[in-house]
Formats: sequence, structure tokens, C-alpha cells
Amino acid sequence: MNYNYDVIVIGGGPAGLTAAIRARWIKRYKALPCSTLLIENSRLGGQAGWHGSIFTGPSWKIEAKEIIQRLTKDINDFDIPILKAKATRIVRRNEIYEVYTSDGSVHKCLAVIIATGIKMLVNEQDFLGKGLQVTSMGYEAIVANLKKLLSKRWDPRLVIVGSPKLTNLIPLIKKLNSADSPLLFVIEGNTEEDDDEDIVRGWVEEYLGKNHIEGIRLNTLNGHEDIACNGVLLEFNSYEIKPTSGMGLWDDLFESPFIPVDPDMQTSIPGILAAGDSTAGGYNSFSRAVSQGMIAGLSAYRYVFKKKLGKEPPLFAYRPTDFLLTEDYQELQVFDEKLRPVMLCKEDKIQTELGSPWDWLPNELDGHKSMKEIAGNKGIPLENLKKTLQRLVEKKLITFHVGLVE
Repeated sequence: MNYNYDVIVIGGGPAGLTAAIRARWIKRYKALPCSTLLIENSRLGGQAGWHGSIFTGPSWKIEAKEIIQRLTKDINDFDIPILKAKATRIVRRNEIYEVYTSDGSVHKCLAVIIATGIKMLVNEQDFLGKGLQVTSMGYEAIVANLKKLLSKRWDPRLVIVGSPKLTNLIPLIKKLNSADSPLLFVIEGNTEEDDDEDIVRGWVEEYLGKNHIEGIRLNTLNGHEDIACNGVLLEFNSYEIKPTSGMGLWDDLFESPFIPVDPDMQTSIPGILAAGDSTAGGYNSFSRAVSQGMIAGLSAYRYVFKKKLGKEPPLFAYRPTDFLLTEDYQELQVFDEKLRPVMLCKEDKIQTELGSPWDWLPNELDGHKSMKEIAGNKGIPLENLKKTLQRLVEKKLITFHVGLVE
């Protein structure tokens, strides 16, 4: 059975970016990197890319956007592929996980890292300060901002978007609506309930407008619908209480809207890990997302390494190994001839590294042919090919997949 990637990371916020980089990079000189796919429905960086998101202490602060820019550079430098789509379902088939996406494709892997945050983002960032506002700064501040917001007349309407816990705030919003503006409450989720006329359940697929918000596009059980408005309030606190990012994606896998994980970010299902705000416990913060992403990436690497080579990887200081060191120790052991080399970079990087005698090699690194098959097809000594491929592994330009029994 063939698969496409060692690791698939769902979510491109700080947790997902860090996880993808760690699984692909591995901060070791001699390490077998993972082939990695990053799936993100919106912009890379998630909510951390919005203005006002900072990594801070009492006497210092770093703009989260600055760190996101550095993480994005690493994604590009290591040629980690990005699929712009929504992950809709995860299915396990024997030793393989299948990740289904909104573009109709299916991607197979050995391990999955869920880093979806508390809400599936679309294009909110395009309209921040242009008719779209977000609840923040504490509960007293929410009340003060609501009073100011609702003192203005909104025509054709003000739309308030939240998770099912938006119902906590609806009575107060209606009470404070001193300008008697038309209101519409959008509760994101898959359920259908007997609600008032001013409540709609479904998913926001897109915010509409040019220089200012002019409407929203909803996907409901009754189909797609465009609704005109000149203002949107995104009630983020509702998502922090009851996130919606997992609705449909992991309903069949975990009972809680927050995913329970152990200290290594492993869930109750082997090979499925989670990081960031989608995990249970802890305190939501940028630093937590980044640190959990790093842990999940390393843990996915360990899981995949054992699947492929049948033993623990040498992680040195990250996870020290207690053993008697000998003078002939090699971190990268001789690779089995049945392993299937996979290219992790652009062709020109391999051609630059090896030179013209190996110009044919990139076309063979598709994960479907073993080293033995490639050597036989090209009529070259197997040991020469092994040495060349090991050189590329050390440069983190390739990895190996394994053939699995269906």
C-alpha cells in the first residue's frame, strides 16, 4: 500500500506551522526527515497573523506576525507543500490515515497532527477594521464595546457570528440594541434546532465586500445563501468555550470538542496527535501553541520513524537515549534496499548537490520504487545509489517511504 506523506498537519496557525517544520526539519545533523503536507483553509499564521496578537511579558513584547513571518520562511525554504483547502474527515485504514479535503481529494499518511485552533478561519483578516470586529480584552470590555456598537443604527443589519455558545450573549445583545438595528445571529455548526427567526445555523464560507464588509456567504443545511450586512461582530469567546473547528473533522474520533492529549501531544489514537488551542487543558496562548506544535512535530517524527525502521530515532538532547556508546556508532544506519526514496525539495536542489551525472535521479524519487528497483532499472551498483541517497538524506533533501501490506 502506497501513501503520499509521512505526516499531514491540519491547520496553518502557529501550532501547525511549528509542527510541520519540526517533522520535516529535525534539528539533527544526521536524521531521516519526514515528508510533510500542511493543509490550511485560510492564510498561514491563523489568528496570530491578525493585528494585536503579541507574544509578551511585563517588560517586553514580540509581534506574533514577526514570528509567523519567520515560520513561513522556514516552510518555504524546506519546500513543505501547502494545500489550501478545508480538511473534512479523517479515516483510518489499517496502518494508513486518509485525510479528505474540501477540494474532493484524499491524502494518505502514516501520522496526522490536528492543529486547527478553535475556529475554521476564512477571510476574516481582509475585513478587520473594515466592518468586522472581534470580541476581546475581557468580559467587562465586551459589555462596553457592545454598548458602543449597538448605539449605532445598522442597515441593512448587523451580523453576530459565534459558536453554539453564542447563546450566552444573545440576550444581552438584544437588550443593548438601543438603536433597534436589525440583527442576525449566525451559530456555526452542523446542527439544526428550533431557533428564533433571527438565528441561522451553518458555516460562514466567506465575508463579502470590497473596501468594507458588505455581506456574508453562508453554507447551511438548506444550501448556500448570501446575506447583506454592513457590520459583523465575531464573538471569539464563544469559540474559546466551545470550538467548532472539529465539527465533522473528528466527530467520530473524539467525544469532546477539545482533544485530550498526553505530554507528547499524542491522542488516544496512535498516530493522531494534536497541538494548540484545539487541545484540552492548559491556557490558550501563542507560546503554548508554538511549544505544543514543536512537541507534536517531534512526536510524529518518532512515531513515523518507528513505523518505517522498527526502532526509536536518535533525538539526542530532545529525548536522550540511555545506552553504552561505542566508537563505531552511526546515527544513520545502512538503509534497507526495499525502502522507497522520496524527493522533499525542488529538482534543482538535488541537481546542484549531485551534478550532471545524476540528472536523472529526481524523476525516480516518487516513493513508489525501491532503491533496489531504481538501481536495477538504471543499471548502476546498488551501493553507489545507497551512498548517494544517504548524502541527500543528510542534506534533508529526501526521505524514505515504506511499502505497507493492505
